[in-house]
Amino acid sequence: MPARYLTAAAELRRRCARMRKEGQTKLPGELALCAECGCSRETVRRALSILAEEGLIVRVHGSGTYLAGAEPVRRGRVAVVLPSADTYLYPQLLRDLEAVFAEAGCTVEVCVTHNLVREERAVLARLLADPPAGILIEGAKSALPSVNLDLLEQIGRQGIPLVWLHAPLPVPEGAPCIQDENAEGARILVRHLRERGHEHIAAVFKSDDRQGHERYLGFASALLREGLSLEEAHILWYDTAAREALLAGRGDWLERFAARLAPCTAVVCYNDEIAYPLIRALLRIGRRVPEDAAVVSFDNSHLCTLSPVPITSLAHEKHQMGTLAAKALLRLLAGKPAPGARLPWTLRERRSG
Repeated sequence: MPARYLTAAAELRRRCARMRKEGQTKLPGELALCAECGCSRETVRRALSILAEEGLIVRVHGSGTYLAGAEPVRRGRVAVVLPSADTYLYPQLLRDLEAVFAEAGCTVEVCVTHNLVREERAVLARLLADPPAGILIEGAKSALPSVNLDLLEQIGRQGIPLVWLHAPLPVPEGAPCIQDENAEGARILVRHLRERGHEHIAAVFKSDDRQGHERYLGFASALLREGLSLEEAHILWYDTAAREALLAGRGDWLERFAARLAPCTAVVCYNDEIAYPLIRALLRIGRRVPEDAAVVSFDNSHLCTLSPVPITSLAHEKHQMGTLAAKALLRLLAGKPAPGARLPWTLRERRSG
């Protein structure tokens, strides 16, 4: 005698066939199916899992279970939660996201956290009170334990699809993340400098974003692999507050770092936003770039060509991050699985190193 869930699966297959003939698309809820099949909820769930694996049905979190090919695409407003909307790489990222969402008939609500945990919490609370169709988010202070997991768990329970940018959290469970190959990128930069004869290499990394930790890991492991010394005195960590002070012209921490670089002859920077002022600081104190100090970086941004010495930097395929992230969220809105992605880097050599 077959197991009860196999019998229930057979009954549900017949129901799906009838529904297609009658033009119906959405299956009843689990409790109704329990009554119809005369079995427990656990048995119905196992039977539905079999049908989902066979491609007969699609389960849309927060909406219900549909015949495959008939699941709804949720349109309307999507929320994009970012540390910034108008500085560095974010304007282009937003344009890429908006282009994909607009083509799909979605409007975009941009929510800015300034990389502050309290502002992220306020944004998440507001989105829970007025739920969007989906959320795309770069977490605030992603290198630190999140105190906003409770709100993210509520988002998961409400069935709001969510996609992470740059650094994932385990909440909501299974949410995909589009992120950089940060450790491998740093290894590429160290190998590049080693091939040019540099043996003493310094670095600057951001401490409160996970990308900074991943890039540090790649940097440190590459030095050791190349047989070079890892000099912690020549690794500078900075946080969001220090970044804001630097951009506002209030911080001299990067100049002080430039002044004590010797004996290092090269620097790996967290991104172009740091490489650009570092090059200017080095030139102000009379150090030539790259003759006295080579500078390499991440992101291949507009700052690379604005710099007084054009910056050697790592690049992604153009528009890749925003396009992949938006398409991942659209797949979730359609009730389809959306895998995460790690984006590889390509070195763009210029004069700085």
